[in-house]
Amino acid sequence: FFFFFSLYLLSPSFPAPRSPPRSAPPRLGVGRLRVSRISMREALETLVLNPASALTAAVAYGLMLRSGATFGSLLNPWALSLPLWVAGYLAVRMALLGFVDGFVWALAPRLPALPSRVGPKPVFQHKINATDVAYLIVNSTVEYVFALQISHLLWFAPLVVRAPTSLSLLNGPLAFWMLLVVDDMLYAPLHRAMHLQAVYRWVHKHHHRNTFPARGYIDAANEHPVEQIAALCLHWVAVHVVAHTAGAHRAAVL
Repeated sequence: FFFFFSLYLLSPSFPAPRSPPRSAPPRLGVGRLRVSRISMREALETLVLNPASALTAAVAYGLMLRSGATFGSLLNPWALSLPLWVAGYLAVRMALLGFVDGFVWALAPRLPALPSRVGPKPVFQHKINATDVAYLIVNSTVEYVFALQISHLLWFAPLVVRAPTSLSLLNGPLAFWMLLVVDDMLYAPLHRAMHLQAVYRWVHKHHHRNTFPARGYIDAANEHPVEQIAALCLHWVAVHVVAHTAGAHRAAVL
């Protein structure tokens, strides 16, 4: 809440992101991926010239100074070599694309369409542009770094129970249920805060451009990186809340 309140105070001093003109901009690519100078400029402005991004970077830097962490330990807590780090990134990407997208592609055609998706009016689907690609690349990296951090926490942190014989109803199934409840309890007010007028245009607006999410992971992860970081931070907080209350076994978090 402090984060978004600060963003609310800072927002008037920053220029609003430029909206693409109605006329078709010159494209640099062909096919379904629409890459134009306008979308490339929009990607740069919304990622760099954005008070939400600046505030996120400042908070992250402050926390690193407070904990004595380095940027390298943030990105690579397991101290992997560069080839192993990249191989792990590719493995996670293939697993997510294979499972999430494969599940969507296999199951979605067999399900009946929602009432809002049928009728004489064709359903509009946002076409992927350079801004979407930039967000997906950044978010996939953020997801991988979070996976490294949470796995490191589960392996070394004393607050997490790891012994197979220590698994119980309280720190296993109940802890898993509490993780879902606590995470949703935290995300609900965060989501509402992202709809505040002063915050919406900087972070959450991009997510609502996609009115027909039918492309699996591509649509699910197509959000501003600040929103992605905020949501993953809530997962991190939920693990600590549950671990300090009911107790959390590694199996419940995995």
